[in-house]
Amino acid sequence: MTTTKMTDTALWQRNLASLIRSGLFVRAEVAEYRGLYAVVGLYSDGSHSAPLAKYADRRRADDALALVHRMADPGIPAEVN
Repeated sequence: MTTTKMTDTALWQRNLASLIRSGLFVRAEVAEYRGLYAVVGLYSDGSHSAPLAKYADRRRADDALALVHRMADPGIPAEVN
């Protein structure tokens, strides 16, 4: 995975990380959606949110998801988001 500055992240990634930290989502994951790989939020009941981003390449979806997980880590100050 390439190194990315937090300021270079997409708005949906920052918002998703914020929703995970707030408790609305348990975590985020990659799900197959109509032949694409979609990054979705996972609710506590196990259901998925609407796709927040879709990729044709699984590796790009996994990279975007990894960045969301790093931003959702409670060790990162909220001001960075």
